[in-house]
Amino acid sequence: MLRLHKYRKQILIVEFIALAVLIGSMLTVKQLFGGAPPPALFWLVPIIASFLVISGFSANLYIRWVESTDKQSGNSTQKLFVYLLILTLYASWVFALIQAWQATNTLSQ
Repeated sequence: MLRLHKYRKQILIVEFIALAVLIGSMLTVKQLFGGAPPPALFWLVPIIASFLVISGFSANLYIRWVESTDKQSGNSTQKLFVYLLILTLYASWVFALIQAWQATNTLSQ
């Protein structure tokens, strides 16, 4: 079993820095590119930042619900719920990424 609780502070720092980068990149798109779609390379910044936000949230969710600090592991129902929630978060992220890529390709044509 993973023991992530000792890394909780670092996970929170990465998560909130990535959230600030994500919000900042979203706010600067309009200023940098006006109404034109940004180049594909620029999309790497929000993609990586959003992945780190979801990963940090998932890690903290895992720590909180499965890897509890009172030396009592989560029961199988909690584990299943957390794993399904994490899987749903990543699936939604991939779906949004595909939708954004298709929208960008449609706008650039």
